[in-house]
Amino acid sequence: MKHKLYFVACCFPPFGRGNAITNACVANHLAADYDVEVVCMEREDGGLIAYQQDRSLEQGLHPRLRVHRVPAPNWLGLNIALYAIGLLPCYYLNWAWRVWRRRAALFAAPGAIFAVYPVFSDLVVGYLVSRWKNLPLLVDFRDDFSGVMARGGRRFLGPVYRFMERRIVAAADRVSVTTDALRRDVLARYGLPPEKVEVVYNIVPPAATAERRGDGDTAGPLRVIYAGAMSAVQKPEILIRAYDRARTGEAMRTKRVEIELYGPESPYFKTKIRKSLVPGCRFGGFLPQAEVAERVATADIGFFSLSDATYAYATPTKLFDYIEAGVPIVASLPQGAAREIVERYEIGLVSDAGDVEDLARCLRTMIEDGDLRRRCRGNAESIRGLFSAQTQIEKWRKMLGHLDLPVKDKGDRDDSNALPGAIGITG
Repeated sequence: MKHKLYFVACCFPPFGRGNAITNACVANHLAADYDVEVVCMEREDGGLIAYQQDRSLEQGLHPRLRVHRVPAPNWLGLNIALYAIGLLPCYYLNWAWRVWRRRAALFAAPGAIFAVYPVFSDLVVGYLVSRWKNLPLLVDFRDDFSGVMARGGRRFLGPVYRFMERRIVAAADRVSVTTDALRRDVLARYGLPPEKVEVVYNIVPPAATAERRGDGDTAGPLRVIYAGAMSAVQKPEILIRAYDRARTGEAMRTKRVEIELYGPESPYFKTKIRKSLVPGCRFGGFLPQAEVAERVATADIGFFSLSDATYAYATPTKLFDYIEAGVPIVASLPQGAAREIVERYEIGLVSDAGDVEDLARCLRTMIEDGDLRRRCRGNAESIRGLFSAQTQIEKWRKMLGHLDLPVKDKGDRDDSNALPGAIGITG
């Protein structure tokens, strides 16, 4: 087996979204040890699904990465419509179909396949190519596919989604998942041997080095930040509602507090969040990742949320952004993986998902108590190594080793995994 690794990740820079940033981090680090070829989708403007573009993300790609950007064919929105009514498990199957048509050119040399979920089309491509070329397959679940897809209005197709997932997981040589809870679910669903499934936490870019003021500094307003998706999964408007209630307290009258929200002006933002904005809350729109990182690094409090128990298994990337930056956390979460990390390591305060009064209490406490913020900051800094990119990448290296994909000799390795450089890009 050569050192070739095919990294199948539909969403990749310049897509300006969370999983594209995570995918870039993974590919960058793996490029130090393997000849990584990324197979992703060419981002297009317009249409029913239009994602923000962040060209600055391309500047941080590893110079040895070869990135194949495959355009998705125009199916006149049929793929999106069929996904919306629950008949397709993914609205990128048109892209997967185009990749499959070009498979001979894209997957020419021997190697291993590393397929990432989301999106499900990544797993479809990885599964089909591994079977076609008899290549080893590592499947990575950054999210829970069948567990989420089998809930709500899609429940009637749950058995179909489970069948699809079962075939892919059975064909995989190794499986990585984001949390212990998801690992237990996958093992229980499919009766897999425990050594086949490994927990690898989300990885994030290094924290910005912007100067942070001290917790006792009263020269400027105390800043609470949320930077992320504007959707029903997070329902970040709960932060605005909690702040509106918290600021009526007597002690809060003497505090200068600003709530900053950053993200795309999605349909959800326009219909649910914009009308919730109150004095003291500011929406800054979509910013390049580097600017967001600086604002996170200088924030006094970081906020993130999950709307209900459906997402109890999840550990949002923002959690690890705040740990990396050493930012105290206030969160609105169901009982589950993310809440367990925040509370176990005492890096913030958590309210029950959807409980505005409880979140207002947590927010008020964190704002008024500088000593608490200092403790949370110190605790976050002390566990940074546990969740660092280097620690997580080492787990994937070991898994790829079990696939007979050897790590490069030290003399051939290139650890400049965040440097701009010449990137091979094909259409």
